[in-house]
Amino acid sequence: MREPSSSRPAPFSAYTTPEFWDDPHISAQMLALHLDPDAEAASRPHAFVDRSVAWLVDELGLRPGDRVLDLGCGPGVYAHRLARRGVHVLGLDASRRSIEHARAVAVADGLPAEFGVANYLVDDLGRDHDAAIFVYEDFCAMSPAQRGGLLRRTHDALRPGGAFVMDVTAAPRFALERPGERHERDLDGGFWAEPPYDGSHETWTYPELRLVLDRYTITKDGRTRQFWNWLHCLTVAEVTDELVAAGFVVPQVYGDVTGAPFDPASPVFAVVTRRH
Repeated sequence: MREPSSSRPAPFSAYTTPEFWDDPHISAQMLALHLDPDAEAASRPHAFVDRSVAWLVDELGLRPGDRVLDLGCGPGVYAHRLARRGVHVLGLDASRRSIEHARAVAVADGLPAEFGVANYLVDDLGRDHDAAIFVYEDFCAMSPAQRGGLLRRTHDALRPGGAFVMDVTAAPRFALERPGERHERDLDGGFWAEPPYDGSHETWTYPELRLVLDRYTITKDGRTRQFWNWLHCLTVAEVTDELVAAGFVVPQVYGDVTGAPFDPASPVFAVVTRRH
């Protein structure tokens, strides 16, 4: 990819995550990836999720009847597994297609899980949850202000002492990113729209912030749309400060959401904290 020809946008100057996840064409591609047990582009591989759920239940001491909030639940990859252990789950996601799938599975299997189409930055998160989970590094797709607001809202949605678990894109990941630009007919093999369409993918890096922007511009039938995907690569200290400012205790740090040991050179880490 060559260097981007456009000027580098201001950090966090657009936010299109809900539009990305709820786009009719894109959401179909993402649902298929979620349900592919070996794919990593939408969820972790399902074998990883199995280990992750087993660890979460043990680490958080979850018991049948406990209530868990699953932020960005997708089609229920985590929620259904937790519900099969008797945990009552409220799953929220911006994708109507994914929520429809999650609901259908829960009804068919008689699972204690509810699902809602929601923007977790502004919509109701419920109250008195025993725990909340936020997985697949979605925390790092938001601005600091958005992260702070979500943490405060999650804090208020938990019972006193309730647990919060999330994984985070770590600072070492930034070293792998490079600016560039590419233009392709039917960019990414028809992922972004029903072919034919024209697509461009521009990547900018912000070394002073350890921030990356991937902007996709899709033109079809005279209509142009853009999807801005931010990736903020954070340190443990930065995440700890944001959690504490929102009313959580200093977190325990792990390598991922299976409870692996923390590796300071890894591109990801996970935290477990609790509401005061």
